Amino acid sequence: MKMKKILTFLICAVMMGFSAQNAFADELEDVQTFFDDYIKAANSYSKTVTDFYLPDAKIIRVVVKPDGATKSVDFPMQRYKSELKKGQPLARLSRYKNKYTERKFEKLPDGDYKISALRTPNGDKKALPFYFIVTKTDDGWKVKEESMQTTVQKFLTSK
Repeated sequence: MKMKKILTFLICAVMMGFSAQNAFADELEDVQTFFDDYIKAANSYSKTVTDFYLPDAKIIRVVVKPDGATKSVDFPMQRYKSELKKGQPLARLSRYKNKYTERKFEKLPDGDYKISALRTPNGDKKALPFYFIVTKTDDGWKVKEESMQTTVQKFLTSK
């Protein structure tokens, strides 16, 4: 009788493990789809790009200076939205797109995910580090932090 209880416990534990693994796989797939959808929206100059972000998302540009040094610049989300809106017509005209390679998806201890990749801006030969921290909301996954390196020096002086 004792052996039967132990066997039943082990079977239940294994089944719960499979269930948790399947839930993690489904969640990871949702995060990957979210990122693919973001890339499609951004590369098609969609006005919905900012819908992928939390209203108070942290936006960081890490500017690579000509001498190779870097400087981080934080943007309030409102400024990011404004600059995106101003820049979209020129981006569309020049057919600007970003390509993301070496994608990595890491579940963080708080349940959020970190999406890391190398981002190659339109026409550039060198890929630069990029990451999102995404969090699950009632409206699906949203970016709560974005960081990307850039060689665009105007981020150091523009207000």
